[in-house]
Order: sequence, then structure tokens, then C-alpha cells
Amino acid sequence: MAYLFLDDSKHHRSGFSLAAFAICDADPTEEMGVLFRKHGFDPSTFEFKSSATMKDHKNLQALRNSLKSFITRNCKMALCIVDSADDVRKLGPASLALLRNAMKHPRLEGQQHEVFFDEGLFKQKSAAEALVVGDAELAGCNFHFEQESREVMGIQLADIIAHTCSIMLLEALGDIAKKVIVNAPGDSVYDGLEVELGFEMWAGIRYAFLSQNKQNPKDDFDLANVDVYPWGLYIDESVNERVAPAAMERFGENYLGCIH
Repeated sequence: MAYLFLDDSKHHRSGFSLAAFAICDADPTEEMGVLFRKHGFDPSTFEFKSSATMKDHKNLQALRNSLKSFITRNCKMALCIVDSADDVRKLGPASLALLRNAMKHPRLEGQQHEVFFDEGLFKQKSAAEALVVGDAELAGCNFHFEQESREVMGIQLADIIAHTCSIMLLEALGDIAKKVIVNAPGDSVYDGLEVELGFEMWAGIRYAFLSQNKQNPKDDFDLANVDVYPWGLYIDESVNERVAPAAMERFGENYLGCIH
């Protein structure tokens, strides 16, 4: 059994909205609570949001880093992208299309799963329920729609993934260009190095993409690349011709080799 949590990140100026599943082998609530308390936050009252201002908030930054490390160690992730002009109508159904693809991955196929959706991804809870009734491809899923993310803490992991991948896509589109100084005291190669923000975010989360090895790798570089599409990526037909190819290039496959 896996626990799947979905949240979204909207970027109307750039023309896309992105939703992400955090896929965990076990309910992450207890371990997340430990991390919250370790950094001085009460999980019963505090909700982590990636959009919060974190400058000069060292405890919040530390919590974010701990949660990202938790994702890398314990979770897989899958993304769906829709056109932002149509996200109210498209984002929920697109997430179900992504889920159908993800259910064909060997990690998830043939098992029972608990699936939690943040509020506002569908027009109504009843509409969401109607979309999954009788769907054989989703028969192994027990659905929980319109969930409060403070109460279902795994949704906060999905928030981090959606936010992180949105920034990666914004950079791929050329809509942002920002560099950061890497803080990696245990890594003499990267500590203090100035890198693109998108690279820094990708490097910290790249092992979490739901993917499979290429079936017929041509060379060593192919061996180091895995296919994320279609199990971990769904691009809706509504996505425009600027965003769709950029999203496929950024997320369709993933390099897992050495980056030193």
C-alpha cells in the first residue's frame, strides 16, 4: 500500500498550473510531526506552505530543508500540468489521468492505495467522486477528496513538490533567472558554489521522480537517464505550445548520474 497526496501550484502569468503527487510507502504524519517539533513548530496548529516568506526565518528554512530531505528519502513524486486559463475545470481531471498512468508503474500496480486531494482541485466533491466511480484503472484507490492540508500533513509534502517543480519549469521557460549559493558543508565540490536556482532545486529532489530505466539504453549516458513520462508526468492537451515542450524536456526524463 502507498499513500498519495496531491497539491497544486498556479502560475497564471506563465500560462500553466501544476499539481503534484507525493507518493509515500507509509503514512508520513508521525515522522513529519517529529520534524515540525524539532524545528520549533506545533504540527497541530502550524501548516508549512512553500509560498511563505522564509528570508530571515532560520527555523522555517531548516524545516523546509528537513521536509525536502524526507521527500528524497521516503517519497516518489508525479506531476500533471494544465493550462492556467482552464485550471479550475482541468486540474482535478488531469490529476486523475496522471494517477491512471502512475498506477501502471511496478511500484504501485496491483495494490491498494489511499489517495488524498487538497481542497479546490475539483469544482465540487460530488463531481470528483463521479469521475472515479466504476473506473477499473483506479479500482485500487480509496479516494479522499477536499481534504484540509493542515490535518492531512502529507498534502504539505505535495505542496513542496509542486512549488519546487513549478520553479524548475519557470526557469526552463526563461520566466525566471536566479542564482543561489549552495550551502553544503559536507560537500567540498558544491559548498559555496553559485548555481542556477532550478539546478539547485532539481539536484535536491531528482531521485524522487517516479520513473523507470530506459528499456534499450544506447550508451552510458542513456544508462544514467530514466524515463519519467508517462508514469510520473502528464501534460494535458490544453497546455499551450510554449509550455508543453518545455515541460516535457524538463521532466520527461531525468538524469541520475554523477553531477560533480
